[in-house]
Amino acid sequence: MKRFKVVASALLATSALAAVLAACGGGGNGGISGVIAADDRLETGLQGQVPIADQNSGRSMQGYRKGVALVGQSTLMDRGGNLQLAWYKNCAYVDNGSAGDHPLEGLAVLDVSDSAKPSLVKIVSSPTGRNSWEGLEVGAATGVMLAFATSRTSPLYTSLYGSANPSIEAIAADALDVYDISKDCKSPVRVASLDTRDLFPGGMHGLKIAPDGKTAYISTINSFKAPQSQATIAAVDISVPSAPKVIATWNWNDDPENTGAEAWHDGDISADGKTLYWGNNAGKTDDAKQTGVRAFDVSSIQNRSANAAFKLLGKVNWTDCNNGPLQGHTVQYALIDSKPYIFAGAECEGVQYHVIPVSDPAQMKVVSTYTTEASDPRNSSTVAKDNMVYWGHYTGVDDVQNATTMFVTWYGSGLRLLDIRDPLHIKEFAYYNPPAHPNNVFCGLMCATKSEYVMSDVRYDASTGNIWFAGVNGGFYVVHTTASAGPNGLKSQ
Repeated sequence: MKRFKVVASALLATSALAAVLAACGGGGNGGISGVIAADDRLETGLQGQVPIADQNSGRSMQGYRKGVALVGQSTLMDRGGNLQLAWYKNCAYVDNGSAGDHPLEGLAVLDVSDSAKPSLVKIVSSPTGRNSWEGLEVGAATGVMLAFATSRTSPLYTSLYGSANPSIEAIAADALDVYDISKDCKSPVRVASLDTRDLFPGGMHGLKIAPDGKTAYISTINSFKAPQSQATIAAVDISVPSAPKVIATWNWNDDPENTGAEAWHDGDISADGKTLYWGNNAGKTDDAKQTGVRAFDVSSIQNRSANAAFKLLGKVNWTDCNNGPLQGHTVQYALIDSKPYIFAGAECEGVQYHVIPVSDPAQMKVVSTYTTEASDPRNSSTVAKDNMVYWGHYTGVDDVQNATTMFVTWYGSGLRLLDIRDPLHIKEFAYYNPPAHPNNVFCGLMCATKSEYVMSDVRYDASTGNIWFAGVNGGFYVVHTTASAGPNGLKSQ
């Protein structure tokens, strides 16, 4: 992951921020009227590419789009550094990866009742810490929101590395904040904070909430920087939001085939909450035995059985990253024609998504892969001068119980819409790479001036056909497919 830094010369006053927010309120009936006309600006190079020639000419600043049009946007006061998205009812939440205390740092709360005018209601900054990075999830069944926090007064990365190295602050979160949003999604109430520093001395990074909203799974991404006895994944009971408690842990040493400490990233859970799929990365080495997805039976955790525990069911690995560390990053679970699959992302230079049937998690294997032309290793020399990141990051599907479409935020390649009705032959049918938004308070390597980066989870709202996602620089986006997307499986368009 990349880091962000504050580049504003002066902090905004909190009172001034509140005044501006009060003036940003939206209204309206929340729908979109009529058919959205196609307004395509097609890519000029390879699929997903932002060519250096376009960056030099200024063409890249206009963005690229096919079959997708903008419905509404909130720039979140041009703060930049926006990473993860969560949602509940008509509210959206966007966290960020900023460093330092600042009035714009924290969880941006948006009212999306009017999708054409999403309004920024407030920014909630945790007293526990800052910099939630990718650790943000909502349990739709219960209205509980979880967000990572990095200590403001005693950052974990300092104790691990001996200095304030901003490049790894993002993966060293040491607390889990719990918010109640069930009563009013526009006013999150922080009801608890769980200290995870002793549980994960290497830092916390991955987070997923079970479908029933009662269990959160969290993981460390720096197990090799801590004692071998430390937990790798933990289950947290959040059935009483004000009293979160760890109820089970798993350690990479429990897998006798491992040759070294594993770093764990993110995962997903079966619809019944009984099987957990988690992506893991090589630790100190690029050991292929440690890179892919692990499947766990968590039914005893889901059922709150006595001696609830993780049970390793199976594993699948890959070696198709082109350069650098091997990674298992995002996992997307979905049923397609009543058959369960996971789509596992790599977040590396190379093949991005691995299609894995999981009818029998003990016998997982990759049956197909998908990548864009820009992220295809065979085209690495063509895109080398672009100075762009062409990795798939987070995902969403139109319907977990009967998926036809997977949405992927693809870093510099924008939002990609993939037809997965035939999971062995995935096809892209539309894309939306937003125009550049170069003026930001929080900046860094991802604060591009000639392009946008998108990295968040994606929401598809079947009732409107709208798609929600966050952009690092441009804030919160609502988009919709158009006729030029062509034939696809989306149920509401």
